[in-house]
Amino acid sequence: MRPHCKTAAASPGAAGVAAHCRRTAAVARLIAHHLFLPSEEKDLLRAACLLHHRSTGLLAPKSLDRLLADIFGEAAPGLVINDPLPAMVRGVLDAYDVPGRGTVVESRLAGILRLAEAFDQDMEAQPIDGADAGEILERLRGGVEAGLWPEDAIHALVESTRPPAIGPAESWRVPVFPQAALHTLNLMRDPRASLADVVEAASLDAAIAGVVMRLANSALFGSRTRISTISRAIGRLGFATSQKVITSAALRPVFSSPKLQEAWQHSLEVADLAEQLASRAGAIDPAEAYLAGLVHDVGQIALLSMRLYDSARLEGLVSGGCPRVYAESLLLGTDHAALGAEIATGWRLPDSMVSAIRQHHRSERAEGPLAHLLYVAEYLSGSEEDLPSIIRLEASLKGIGLAWEEVGDCTVSAVGSWLAAA
Repeated sequence: MRPHCKTAAASPGAAGVAAHCRRTAAVARLIAHHLFLPSEEKDLLRAACLLHHRSTGLLAPKSLDRLLADIFGEAAPGLVINDPLPAMVRGVLDAYDVPGRGTVVESRLAGILRLAEAFDQDMEAQPIDGADAGEILERLRGGVEAGLWPEDAIHALVESTRPPAIGPAESWRVPVFPQAALHTLNLMRDPRASLADVVEAASLDAAIAGVVMRLANSALFGSRTRISTISRAIGRLGFATSQKVITSAALRPVFSSPKLQEAWQHSLEVADLAEQLASRAGAIDPAEAYLAGLVHDVGQIALLSMRLYDSARLEGLVSGGCPRVYAESLLLGTDHAALGAEIATGWRLPDSMVSAIRQHHRSERAEGPLAHLLYVAEYLSGSEEDLPSIIRLEASLKGIGLAWEEVGDCTVSAVGSWLAAA
């Protein structure tokens, strides 16, 4: 059985088409802002972007009615006779269908719509052709000569990404890699490690010891006898669970910024799922997979250094319907995965982990199974950080030697849920 995938490319249903239309509208709005178009033209352009597939048959009548209501207000559904679109929107869509048709304004807006849609389609094709956002923008310059969009539109889209909105690495304010996590990482890789070594790791930090004690005395482990020493707590939890708790508690301060709370919760989920996948696959150490899951999105620390204006543009694209990696690639010329690899290199994490962090959203470029494993864990977590891809998912399942039937039932464990709530 093939895994279900939510991408428009994989399933050309109403939801996929609507998502494509929202991304097109978000990119078109970025262009319109750079061109200083008046508000009424921006609103007209957004309406046209959201409705430009209305005649393809892919939008069901009820879906079209809901879109009309969202754009034009509650009176819109009552307009449905033969063509419910206001004349100005219809004019832009007609000009979109036939380049050169319509008024000057309609033709200009139709060109921007055509450009934004072409960009989105090329972004969807990344798993196949491998082009990054910069290469896509360069390729789209040819549309000017073909008469598909005006030169100022492609210039605006290119210039929206210059200069790079992210500062140099030394401006990122990256915390040092926690010693307790480093010590635990070394234990993971040492076949001679004992329970006493884990006790030592837990004792390096009072906050870490507190988390270990709370979990050991929690209802999750079902004992009425309260324990009061780290060694007994670790004995109750066991070697593997103790390493997981120590590692997550040690890395928690790295994500202390309020803006990173969502990223930390997501990282805990991915780490838990990655550990389970590694146990089933057998080729990757589960403890190493867990650590990789915890730090796979550490590149978001670098995004905190962005100027307020650039951060607002990024969040504008995200709130407009663009996945986070998609928006980062367009505005930054990079993404948090590549930035995270730089941070992991500075932390002197193993090369395999650095590579996996860099490629966990681009698993077709994976140099080892850990990146494939992180991609599958991301998928199972329900992440919407990037455009989902059935091509990447199937390649990653193959990369870890598992079938969908062997991973589809993976969910966050009880311990993982406890840690997320702690």
